[in-house]
Amino acid sequence: MKIPTPILTLIVGAALAASLLISSMSAVSAKKAALAAASANAGVASGATASQPTAAGTATASAQASSTPSATASGFVIPPHANYDGEVQGDLGSVAVAVHDTFAVAYFCNGSTQEAWFKGAPHDGNLSMTGAGSSKLTMTYALGHARGTVTVDGISHVFSIIAVHKPSGLFESIAVVRGATVKAGWIVLPNGTTQIGSLNPNVNAASSVSQAAPKLNLSTLTATDDGVTLVATPIDAETGSGF
Repeated sequence: MKIPTPILTLIVGAALAASLLISSMSAVSAKKAALAAASANAGVASGATASQPTAAGTATASAQASSTPSATASGFVIPPHANYDGEVQGDLGSVAVAVHDTFAVAYFCNGSTQEAWFKGAPHDGNLSMTGAGSSKLTMTYALGHARGTVTVDGISHVFSIIAVHKPSGLFESIAVVRGATVKAGWIVLPNGTTQIGSLNPNVNAASSVSQAAPKLNLSTLTATDDGVTLVATPIDAETGSGF
């Protein structure tokens, strides 16, 4: 049976339209699948980036951590080569402390009857020393100042002193004069000229009373006591002299 031409044309057209529709739908589905896959991959990559810091971020965090001041860097350890001196509160005397490596020497005097020598060793940022009788000295260091208390003849003095350099510092002289051992100490204050010193005319006598020391010549490091020349030795933490 022969199909009329108009009907045949309609059938062919319908078949072609159906074919185009199916192709279009397949293309759209493929495109959606591709977009979905790309989105999923991007999410995984983003999650990995967020959960794992970059090398630059790690380096920055490490640098910040290393720059955080520690107890040592912020000043709790007494510097091992430094001289400190100054007046105690109330201007009732002066104190000097010299720290060389793991050893320390200190001296307090009021320029007349009160004086005391101390020896000891810093430990964990603190310095605690005892002297003759019941004299004692305690000190800590922070922010460029040595702070503490010195007790001599039952009287306590508070101090906050700074690091000094020559000609300031602590000086000592020991000599035998007419059979007696004489010991003198001088503290040259931070201004480099003002000095205060006491002299014990007989360190071996229990009843010996200290007195004002003769003026120390800072050029020759000598002083004259009752016609006898006393030669002073610097107690210098930087060079180790006198330790």
